[in-house]
Amino acid sequence: MQSKMRMLRMNTIEKLKEPKYEGFLDEFRCKKFPKGQLFSIPSMGSNEVFIVSSGRIRVYLSYEGREFTLCFLEPGDIFSTHTRAFLETCKDSTLMLVGADIFRNKITKFPEFSMVMTGILGEVLGSTLDIIEGLIFHDARYRLIEFVLSWGQASGEQTADGLRFECDLSMEDISLLIGTTRQTTSSLMNNLIRNGYLCRDGRKNLIISRLNDMKHLLDSSCR
Repeated sequence: MQSKMRMLRMNTIEKLKEPKYEGFLDEFRCKKFPKGQLFSIPSMGSNEVFIVSSGRIRVYLSYEGREFTLCFLEPGDIFSTHTRAFLETCKDSTLMLVGADIFRNKITKFPEFSMVMTGILGEVLGSTLDIIEGLIFHDARYRLIEFVLSWGQASGEQTADGLRFECDLSMEDISLLIGTTRQTTSSLMNNLIRNGYLCRDGRKNLIISRLNDMKHLLDSSCR
């Protein structure tokens, strides 16, 4: 299961630095956005492809005042403004943007990259199905444990105290990610800490103290 902190496993910018893709980024323009800016909404009708150069972008759906976060885009992730999703900066961010028509032409000129895009689309589809599966078949506790495990295993480092990883999301951010209320998320998180599965290490770090036991919690919830 892939963490929603990262839509893709591949860093697109690093991939495009390979000699065979020389010139691919020539027509991309860099644009900076301050933290908290909603820079793309479905009604705008814009059609651009962008790569996150720095910062973090929240991708979410909104209906009748309710929001649900699909994922966060991190540096190296590629996405499009031509979707039904809202796009908002969570940090000061820099994007590399190009029109979708120009991007299509580039794919024609660099056919090898079409295979890369096929893999990217497959990962996006897989992440979307994971979200749907979690909402339909699992409760909020399962979704929180799954998220913590996937994020920790994707970005953490093993220490004497357990698997340590940075967690710079607020409780509100996490609740939007797992599709429940802030109060429920806080209660579930405190329960994991109280029972020794998880502990805080400063303001922005968490440690999974009982990794195998937490995995067992996830497995037992599926039975």
